[in-house]
Amino acid sequence: MNSSGISRRESQLITDIEKREMVIFTPTDIRRFLEISELNARRIIQNMNNKDLITRVERGKYILTETLNELDVYEIVSDIFRPSYIAFWSALHIHSMTDQVPRTVFLATTRRKIALHLQGQTIRYVTIKEQMLFGYERHGKVVVSDPEKTVIDCLRHPEYSGGVPHIYQALSKDLDPEKLVEYCTRTGSSAIASRLGYMLEKKKINFKKDKLKCMVTTYTKLDQGSEPSDPDPVWKLYVNREIT
Repeated sequence: MNSSGISRRESQLITDIEKREMVIFTPTDIRRFLEISELNARRIIQNMNNKDLITRVERGKYILTETLNELDVYEIVSDIFRPSYIAFWSALHIHSMTDQVPRTVFLATTRRKIALHLQGQTIRYVTIKEQMLFGYERHGKVVVSDPEKTVIDCLRHPEYSGGVPHIYQALSKDLDPEKLVEYCTRTGSSAIASRLGYMLEKKKINFKKDKLKCMVTTYTKLDQGSEPSDPDPVWKLYVNREIT
């Protein structure tokens, strides 16, 4: 960071942002903190950018360059676009439910959002339905789905989670089966219920089967990308991928 020649207003802005523990800020924030016009806010942005005091994350959104260098990408991404939370394969990694580190940082959100690039990584926002926006929590600056919701999200979108075998390996007795069933019920998804019920049964994890069975109304595939096979009659699931 080139800190030479920082003006009084620039110094005040940095102090205001740090005092509020903000990660991402906008020109509107600058106008509000400094009580200045839109034109002056744009000038400050340009000057601070030239001095490498701030970094543009995307149009109209900025981060202090020092903050960008200090924080992990996981501590930044959820604040870029709200509401959103780290999910799928990235959440599996955060909760140590996988040994693999995804190259893409996956987030769930209810609105369409184009991919971004930050700290050398691709940030991908996956659109989910409003009814799926639950089961996430904040740990410091990281907003991530809890372990049980991570599994539910992964079963809805295996393509963003390393694939069905990867999700099956993440299932363990450390998870709360009642919470898994409750979360599944909230989604109202027959496909998630089929996959979850089949996997829990195969893992020999005790759970309330009747609650999931009554949700299963249509046949679905275990692996979305494979051809159908003979279905499991209990879970109405085409077990078209081997999981061990």
